[in-house]
Amino acid sequence: MDNLTHACLGLGVYGTYVAATGHPIGGAVGWAACAAAVIGAEAPDVDIVARIFGDPVTYLYQHRQVSHSVPFWFAYSLIIGGALSFWAGGHALLLVTLAFLGVLTHIGSDMLTTYGTKALWPLTGRRFRGDSLFVGEPIFIVLALIGIVLYRQGVPLQSFVFALDAIALVYTCWRVLLHQFLLRRLRLALPSLVGTATAETCRIRVTPMLLPIPQAHKYVIVNDQRYWFGSFTAGGRPVPEAEVISDATPAVFFALQNSRVGRAMAWFTPMLVAKQEQEGQLTIVRLADAGVRYFDTLLFSAAIDLATTHDGSYALVHEGLRAQSMHIRRSFSDGWQRLGRRMRLTIASPKGYRSGR
Repeated sequence: MDNLTHACLGLGVYGTYVAATGHPIGGAVGWAACAAAVIGAEAPDVDIVARIFGDPVTYLYQHRQVSHSVPFWFAYSLIIGGALSFWAGGHALLLVTLAFLGVLTHIGSDMLTTYGTKALWPLTGRRFRGDSLFVGEPIFIVLALIGIVLYRQGVPLQSFVFALDAIALVYTCWRVLLHQFLLRRLRLALPSLVGTATAETCRIRVTPMLLPIPQAHKYVIVNDQRYWFGSFTAGGRPVPEAEVISDATPAVFFALQNSRVGRAMAWFTPMLVAKQEQEGQLTIVRLADAGVRYFDTLLFSAAIDLATTHDGSYALVHEGLRAQSMHIRRSFSDGWQRLGRRMRLTIASPKGYRSGR
């Protein structure tokens, strides 16, 4: 989830607390309480330091892992609440509690996204992926802005905060239920999409886009090295759009095992597509996450350049990684255009990759 949405969820925690208790908080304590909830809602993304002081691969290994785990839920809350209590002149328990609630909104919303998070580490190393919420959800930002405007106009918090909370909750439930509905429709349609025998051994995935409607969702079906891609109609019927055979060549295996980018993609990406190309003396291995698609392009991708050695093996020449990016305009239009039309999928080149070419 993007950081602006996280901040708005934290602001909602503060507003809900004040409305529920019926005791407006004023002065430094009020500002500290609001800050505790908002900073708590942002705190788990402290792993951004791996991006600032490291590189995209280091960040990929760190993102939504230990920084989102159970021990840090409490560590963030104690640090934030304790630090703000010095500024506010006390009220440590209140500030720690609000910070903790803010942290929980961050963890919960990230767990419902495409990449999820290892929220319950060290209890389990499983990455929880809800595939229900998009990486950015404007509705939460809009609800926060409505709340701010009403509060600034002097409207009592109790008269609108719970209504805004209800809208946010209903929207989230709708996203989750819609995802489950589409998964069920896809399972039922598997025999007709891939064949009865193949359907028994397939893995499936339904991923959301920006619009909370069936036709703005994508599906991927995987059987060994074969991938089927498609979307849904307004009624939830799966519609095939593309088919890809992922390469399983020695060059691909070498890239996955011997390059930092390849190892990171294999570890982080739940459904990995690999394609091998030849460009002069170089063998290019392109990798992509099958679940991140705009129109006919797989955006979360990597490229590894390999040279053939004298003994017939490979040597790493260059590698590049393209982090997931969000395109608001594409996200809106992708739910309406090209639905069900056959297309040839391409893997996006990493930004700056071999820029001198």
